[in-house]
Amino acid sequence: MSDSGNQPSVTFAIAAFNQERFIREAVEGAFAQAFSPLEIVLSDDCSEDRTFEIMREMAAAYRGPHRVVLNRNPVRRSIGGHVNRVMEISRGELIVGAAGDDVSLPQRTQVCYEAWEASGRQATSIHASIIQIDESGQTIEQIFKQDCQLGAGEKVEQRVEPVAYVKTLEPIVFGCAHAFSRQLFRVFGNLPEALIHEDNVLALRSILAGRLFYVNQPLVKYRLHGNNAYVRSRSRGLDLESLKRQEERFAREFRNRETMYEAFLADLEKAKQQGLLGGEDLERTVREAARMRRRKSLQRQFLESGFLRKCRILSRLRREGLTEPESKLLVRRLVPRSLLLRYRLVRG
Repeated sequence: MSDSGNQPSVTFAIAAFNQERFIREAVEGAFAQAFSPLEIVLSDDCSEDRTFEIMREMAAAYRGPHRVVLNRNPVRRSIGGHVNRVMEISRGELIVGAAGDDVSLPQRTQVCYEAWEASGRQATSIHASIIQIDESGQTIEQIFKQDCQLGAGEKVEQRVEPVAYVKTLEPIVFGCAHAFSRQLFRVFGNLPEALIHEDNVLALRSILAGRLFYVNQPLVKYRLHGNNAYVRSRSRGLDLESLKRQEERFAREFRNRETMYEAFLADLEKAKQQGLLGGEDLERTVREAARMRRRKSLQRQFLESGFLRKCRILSRLRREGLTEPESKLLVRRLVPRSLLLRYRLVRG
């Protein structure tokens, strides 16, 4: 694929892992994109099911106008590493990211491109609202909500101080409906390989070195299902093994957030070196990122400790401003995990 006149190349990238039940719909959504010329990257992170086989079959059968690039990572790289691989094999200046279990509407790339053009191609993050669906594709109640005062289809630049974003992670940027500029990788380099919350890191990069835009138009059907992290975290579980897995995911989330704040700190250092942020603004933002990283680290250590050390860590976290919901989650885990699991099993 090459640019048409002065039109830059755009990449629509699906990053998938173990999503054979839904990958066909995701790829069909990519092939149905109205924008042209378009590069479509179908990338699999070493799935253990038939996800890649389905992608390969669909790529071989495709006869449309878009250029298709097929990739399968030989070993699993997690989300950060997978995004890095997509950046290596793609050509687009604007990357429209998608997951293997969601469905992008046909106008998604066109709307993102028009928003990019309207910004003078200065927008480095463009995100949109979503339609939430269940496993069968039926629209469901909106669990994730965005507080938006815009009219339908309106676009707005979201200006936010870096320290405010680090503290609140708002405005919420849904990774499933996020398009971003390759410029973010030129400025900051690759993402940490183990990173899970790539949407937050890319949003902060845009706040530091670019412009963040929101389009009040649903462009993606975001699927909530049994393999979705949000649904799994809210499920009571039907047996002891399910509850054990929930507790393990709970512990991993603290480590994932810790990794995210470490990425924030690394990007803030690069922003300092390049003169993108300095003075008191830089110092306050670094302090907040370090404080949040420390909090997540302590929460992770809490789960790995005995009762007395848990009490000490909890006391320290409360002095550092632990919220009431966070405190309740930890208090119920003061008891040994075996007792907690049995209590939850009986209660469930």
